Formats: sequence, C-alpha cells, structure tokens
Amino acid sequence: MSKVFSLIIVFIFTFATPLLTFGFDVTGDEVSLSGTISSIVLTDEGGVLNVVSDNEIYGKTWLTYNINLDNPNSADQGSFQGRATAINNDGSRVSSSRQGVWSRNGFIYSFYSLDDVSDGNQYICITTMNLQDDSVEMKFYPK
Repeated sequence: MSKVFSLIIVFIFTFATPLLTFGFDVTGDEVSLSGTISSIVLTDEGGVLNVVSDNEIYGKTWLTYNINLDNPNSADQGSFQGRATAINNDGSRVSSSRQGVWSRNGFIYSFYSLDDVSDGNQYICITTMNLQDDSVEMKFYPK
C-alpha cells in the first residue's frame, strides 16, 4: 500500500506541477538600442557604467548604471539604479529612472530593469554589455 501511495504522489507532482507554475512572458513591440560603454568608474561598493547610444524612438540617449555589490553570496551579481536622458531629432527631451538587478559571466554583464519614462511609458529592459569590446545591446518591452 505504501508503494502505491508513493507512486500516486510522484505521479501527481510530475503532472500537476507544470500546471501550477506561472512564468513571465515578454510580449509587445520591442524597442532595440545599440550603444557603447563610454566610461567605467570603480568604487568599493560597486561602480558606475555610462553608456551612449541612439535609437529609433528616443534619439541620442545617455544612460548611467550605478552598480551595487550588495549580494552577500556572490561578487558576480547585485542590484543597480540608474538614469537615462534622451533627445530626439526634434529636440524633445525625455528622462527615465531605472532600477533592477545585474549578473556577470566573464566579460558579459546582464541587466534586467524596470524603466519609468517621463513621457508616460514604462518598460522592462534586458541589457547585455560586453566589457571586452564595450558594446551594449538593449531590448525594451512596453508595459
């Protein structure tokens, strides 16, 4: 009887668990941004990365990542806060507050942030920075 009960429990968990698991699906029109790292400043608490880029919606964009080494279990991940300012071809300016988490694997830093833009838009942003060649690739997904 105990063996049958154990098999039933295993069966239930095997097939029911995927039905109860929820994930986050990124959808919507993606805004892409390619840029370069313009400066890096290191501090005892982390550092500051500055990025300059251009994109089809907001124009020339300057971004700052204030990186915190605040994960006590890993020197290769933590949190960050930042700002972005952009000026488009018409001279209109927008700014954004940014906050999220980062991780590092070799020369590659990955950032996952929530961005609140002064034009009323909000984005989920996935950023990849390559410190070997100073390249930055960003994908913004609207709320």
